[in-house]
Amino acid sequence: MPVEPDLEAWFGAEGLVRYSVTASAESDDDDVVEVAHLPLVALGPRDDDFVLPPHPDALRYAGKRLHDMTLKDYNEFIFRWFEAAIRMGDARCANCGRVLYEAPEMPPTDTWDAIFIEKDLVAWMLVHFDCKRWLSKKLTGIQPFELHPREAPVYELSSSASREKPRHS
Repeated sequence: MPVEPDLEAWFGAEGLVRYSVTASAESDDDDVVEVAHLPLVALGPRDDDFVLPPHPDALRYAGKRLHDMTLKDYNEFIFRWFEAAIRMGDARCANCGRVLYEAPEMPPTDTWDAIFIEKDLVAWMLVHFDCKRWLSKKLTGIQPFELHPREAPVYELSSSASREKPRHS
């Protein structure tokens, strides 16, 4: 499941790609294989909850186009994408696994936050405020090359609220 080349290049330019180098299992020589690990998005706490990062242009995002984005802009896009995932019931806390939802009557202990981690694993995820303190322990030892992300769900973002006015084509 490849990521669009322009998104892959954009992540590389932002320094968000991680690499692993291993000896080739298919050769008796001292060949090494370098594998690039792109950022991921977690829609829950399990390894199979990781998805490939969505492409803002493919979703007709109402904000900036990818080639005009900074990391801050992409984070804003991911936040809007997460809001859509929550509305569809597709998002769970990356720590406790409870389904996240928005409701005016939600107690403060059940509110969530979108976070971006940038260590060995580069990923965006959702977590309850109360679960944040336990998340780093849960993420210890997770390596991107051990994960097999699936395609990201597609959400309509052409009318998503953004901080800038939509461009006219």
